[in-house]
Amino acid sequence: MTIDEAMQAFADHIRAAQSEGTARTYATGVSHLRAYLLEQGLPAESTPVDRLDLPIATGFVTWLYEYLLVETADGDPEQISQPTKATYLAAISRFFEYLIVESQALAMSLDDYDKLRKAIARASKVHARQQLPPDKLPSHQIVEALLAEVRMPPPLPEGTPPGEQRRRQLAHLRDVAIIESLLSSGMRVSELVRLRRGNLLHDDRGALLKHTKGNREREILFSDAAWEAIWAYLAERQDGAQVRALADLPVFSRHDRRAGAKPLPLSTRSVENILLDLAARAGILERFHLTPHTLRHFFATEFLSQTGNLALTQYALGHASPNTTRIYAQTKREDFRRAHRQVFGE
Repeated sequence: MTIDEAMQAFADHIRAAQSEGTARTYATGVSHLRAYLLEQGLPAESTPVDRLDLPIATGFVTWLYEYLLVETADGDPEQISQPTKATYLAAISRFFEYLIVESQALAMSLDDYDKLRKAIARASKVHARQQLPPDKLPSHQIVEALLAEVRMPPPLPEGTPPGEQRRRQLAHLRDVAIIESLLSSGMRVSELVRLRRGNLLHDDRGALLKHTKGNREREILFSDAAWEAIWAYLAERQDGAQVRALADLPVFSRHDRRAGAKPLPLSTRSVENILLDLAARAGILERFHLTPHTLRHFFATEFLSQTGNLALTQYALGHASPNTTRIYAQTKREDFRRAHRQVFGE
């Protein structure tokens, strides 16, 4: 199989399982990989897919930063935004996952694959800021579009095998629970993937987080919608047949072919990819770079806006210092516009 044939198979796979928007996003990322390979003397049309070894793959990550330049109004080159670059890298990460894990068209060792994933994750990381600019906060319209997309039942083409139907249904219920949980609790993605069934607080509709930043235990609460989504998902998952104690099982687990029926925990990168897929399908990627942490920003600004209590917001977020929480005290654009209409509107 040539690299071009592998890219075509990947494109068909994505179109069959995802929306046209997601397919377009991934196609753009793969087109950049094609350009890189051509510069390396490896034209996709004639190069065997097994030439996509670790040095070539990680070389693309470095190359992408220099390749994706735009010209400013005065003709000077300028790097594209980090979120845009991260979107392209997410597409490439998904492409290699398809080649190595799903289709097994590329025989890369698990050790090399892990190194590649870490290299892509490092390159995709958006650096922390001292202040939170307004364009890093998802608007209510973006959040509503995200919720509408994740609640939409997954497409099941005619002839989809029963096992694949069940995997997609479980992934759908899981993704609804993830989005509702992140929006209403302010959890970090690292906390979400480590959450165990035994951490859930049934009387309070919340959870006790044990693996938090700074190793400080803290309690979170879920909205009614999030709590109901979590239990709809867990009921469908039917963990009772597992040998392990239910309390030790992850709340959110993988549902890919490789995981099988075992409730294995998700990685943080998997959750980031879920958000990217949803954002692409909902048409959000064109106007906002949505990540799990932007949902934490949304929770923080909404909580502070409604309570007006910085100390309480610090407690809800699990911040050790109020200085960290203070970036959310910046006036939100929605609050500003609402107040402006009240003062100056007709």
